[in-house]
Amino acid sequence: MSAENRKEKRPVARSRSRDLPRAASNATVNSFGDVHPQLLAFLYDNRNAILNSLFSKFEEFTGVKREQLAYTVTALLALYLIIGKSAQLVCNLIGFAYPAYASVKAIRTEEKDDDTQWLTYWTVFAFFSLLDFFAHVIMDVIPLYWLAKMIFLLYLSLPQTFGAAKLYVYYVDPAVTKFDEMLNERSRALTQ
Repeated sequence: MSAENRKEKRPVARSRSRDLPRAASNATVNSFGDVHPQLLAFLYDNRNAILNSLFSKFEEFTGVKREQLAYTVTALLALYLIIGKSAQLVCNLIGFAYPAYASVKAIRTEEKDDDTQWLTYWTVFAFFSLLDFFAHVIMDVIPLYWLAKMIFLLYLSLPQTFGAAKLYVYYVDPAVTKFDEMLNERSRALTQ
């Protein structure tokens, strides 16, 4: 089906009461307590043969478990995002790489929920990019800005959290609906 035909089937306005996407069983992260089991499931997933082979070789060579490596890399990355010279670049690269790949894959599907996820994500990403102009001022007040931004972008982009979809359903769609209503009222007032 062509992109043009897909566009014709989509509704013009979306309902505020639309359901959030459903996660695969045991794949949803609702709190920090859910992160560790999901990380372990990802690190020990045998479906990704290349990643599994790399981790197995690392474990054999060093005697260090793969989750310890993951937590060490995460801690070093967090530290770099706080004090590193290129923290902005690293943060934006993390916020761009997977979402760009997933967005292209979403465009190829007929589903509209994944499109909503990624359109919302890119809208928020663009908003943060505007804030980045003032990063030097923000960093004086909030030295953890790049770390906080990266955590928020991961929350929005990871399929385990559905962060962008939640943001869309609870904040973006209601705000746009109110804005549309206000514009329609003013338009009617001007035409009377």
